[in-house]
Amino acid sequence: MEARQRRSVLLPLVMLGIVLVAAVDVFPVRQLIALNGEAEELRLHLAEIQEENTGLEAEIERLHSPTEIERIARADFGYVNPGETSYVVIMTDEPYDQDQPQGGSDELVPESGGFWEAFWDFLTGRDMSHG
Repeated sequence: MEARQRRSVLLPLVMLGIVLVAAVDVFPVRQLIALNGEAEELRLHLAEIQEENTGLEAEIERLHSPTEIERIARADFGYVNPGETSYVVIMTDEPYDQDQPQGGSDELVPESGGFWEAFWDFLTGRDMSHG
């Protein structure tokens, strides 16, 4: 009688163990859950990319307009229509000295001692000082 009672308890436990092993090994539940999470992340990433593409398409349309092309040509390449006069204003902190020649002075260009002197100045930190 006692053996039959053990079998009646042992049999459901063995069956439960087999079902659990099948659920974990045979049916890839964990992998399915992980793939669902990854799919959701990919959906969000796709939505971000689609939003970015919409903005880029609007920019492409704007760049194809004649006014935008002219604005870029004027700003980046100095385009001037025939009959227009272009002026370039150079702002400096130093006042304009009329006595100084337009080419600048030779004092501003330091004499170069060659590669080894520049290398030594770099190693000693002399290139960082103003003396």
